[in-house]
Amino acid sequence: MQGMDDVDETSSGQEQYALTYDAMVRANISPGELWIHYFSMGGGVDEYEVNAYLHGLIDLPEHERDCISQAVNELFDDLCRQRGAPYSSGYNRRSSA
Repeated sequence: MQGMDDVDETSSGQEQYALTYDAMVRANISPGELWIHYFSMGGGVDEYEVNAYLHGLIDLPEHERDCISQAVNELFDDLCRQRGAPYSSGYNRRSSA
């Protein structure tokens, strides 16, 4: 049964890179911007490898894939926070950060 787990791991890894890349494109995050944020979080692969992963050319260990996804999610959240609507009191999400 270990072979089936390997197939599931590969399949989920392929889906993860595609969905991560899609989120990055939707948020208009550049590969360089993503890599800088990923690296600042302790990511362990270089920009070339991150870009190759996002295009499905190489696979990365689960930890690195999750770190890339986390970086995309944080940048995505930052973009959404900047577009937050102000409250009547003048408070808005951007000025509170």
